[in-house]
Amino acid sequence: MTATTPIERVAEVLELAQFRRMPTPLEIGGLEIGALAAFVGKPPSPDLVVIGDTLQQTPGALQQTIEGVGRALDMMGSRRPLTLVVVGPRPDSTALTALARHARVLAVGELADESALANWLAVLLPLTPPKTNAGRAEAAIATLLAEPADPLVQEFVALAAQGKDSVATHLAEAIDELFLPTEPTDEGGTDATSS
Repeated sequence: MTATTPIERVAEVLELAQFRRMPTPLEIGGLEIGALAAFVGKPPSPDLVVIGDTLQQTPGALQQTIEGVGRALDMMGSRRPLTLVVVGPRPDSTALTALARHARVLAVGELADESALANWLAVLLPLTPPKTNAGRAEAAIATLLAEPADPLVQEFVALAAQGKDSVATHLAEAIDELFLPTEPTDEGGTDATSS
């Protein structure tokens, strides 16, 4: 299904990110709050997301809605983050500042591009790790396992197969060797104790 309204386009993105649509009007602690759409996320992103549309609501109505939701959450002792997604023509900076006093505001506007919408909503969406390139990892391992010129590095690479504790112990010993006192030698280059 292709979403046709800006609210439904935002809703589609949120639902794909496992946000659950809440029935409207939104009811919090027995108070009914007129929101056009609302979603709640699952941990680790438990945001309450309210969607407002500047074509259907004035900046004052948006502020009244978000203040009501914020106060209701406060009365309930909720620690759930509150986010307002504003679609439609972008409100002026004064209105956005007033809204931002009560919630995180994402003014997505009238974006036609899906990637731009996902970019605006990225703070709500789970991270997608970059695709790994197995060939690149294998090349790095081959380079590491190639015979290094430094004998100490060769020892560490050989010890790596025994685990990190072996490497850590050997590293500590190598560092300690640098600071151990050495036997003094006389000017002839022989140990002073051997005479």
